[in-house]
Amino acid sequence: MAKQFVHLTPTHPLVKELKSGKHEWWTKLVNHSHKDPDINIQVRGDYLSVYSRMGSLLTVRLQKKEVICSIHYKYLIASRPNEYINFISDGKELTLVGQSSYDLVTSVLDEKSFKRIKQNIARLAGEEKNIQSKLVEKNRNTLLDVEIAFSESGTLIDSDEGEALSGSTTRSHTARIDLVNFDKNLNALVFIELKQIFDDRLYSNSQGLKEVNKQIGKYKLFAKNHEVEIIKTYNDVIDVKRELGLLPKDSALWTAKIEHVEPKPILAVAAYNQDIITAMKGRVKKDLNTDNLAALYFFGSSVDLNFSRKKDKNKELFI
Repeated sequence: MAKQFVHLTPTHPLVKELKSGKHEWWTKLVNHSHKDPDINIQVRGDYLSVYSRMGSLLTVRLQKKEVICSIHYKYLIASRPNEYINFISDGKELTLVGQSSYDLVTSVLDEKSFKRIKQNIARLAGEEKNIQSKLVEKNRNTLLDVEIAFSESGTLIDSDEGEALSGSTTRSHTARIDLVNFDKNLNALVFIELKQIFDDRLYSNSQGLKEVNKQIGKYKLFAKNHEVEIIKTYNDVIDVKRELGLLPKDSALWTAKIEHVEPKPILAVAAYNQDIITAMKGRVKKDLNTDNLAALYFFGSSVDLNFSRKKDKNKELFI
């Protein structure tokens, strides 16, 4: 019997509450997600994740019939005239001078505060988050999910809550997926594993083993073992996004109906420029198990993730 994945549906109380029109702030966030390339909103098990530059801007939950939004305090530090804090020595300890704490932003969506929060997130985002953000913007008409994990119980969660397919653990037996795309050319759901070109996991060790081979093998196994529930989950995700106004009506996702999951993922390798791609491509391909891959993409700032037969020196297709 297939595992039942836990995810929001159009009839979930949170979806109904946000759709009711009582929450002007939600309408404002949805409008940001359409106009601001940094903002995207994703569906989870019992909450929604709002990302800015792929940093967690807000998680939106329903608790005791009340909508609760959570944000990490580190993103709420307000602008200060002096970024340095002074301490003096009393002989035994260093003591803060004059200030007890940082001022915090007390609103989220007013223009000045929203700009400050976004700046804080951007400043703390790593290179991979920035790359993901650009890919989301480039592919927002077909991209269904980012930074997703399926917990051991089958609940959709943010990937930093789960165990990465790559190995670092916070929970056991959790499938982590970088990007989920409804491929308009294959008419199928396709998973994408994203790597930076200098990631050691792309390269063979002294025994000729590559860690990325193990990762992409897990993608394939997960897709084959759970295709029925993956299809149901992401058709529901499309419905939720449509209900909440998250999909433009001219988006390929607006009318999409998933019927198939391509079990082999795409490996997308990000580099800074073509010279680096040319220099490193051979080492990436050495010992790479392409039997488990749908395609291998190399790219600079962003790339169309949809499967294309058009010849490209930075793309290789294996299906």
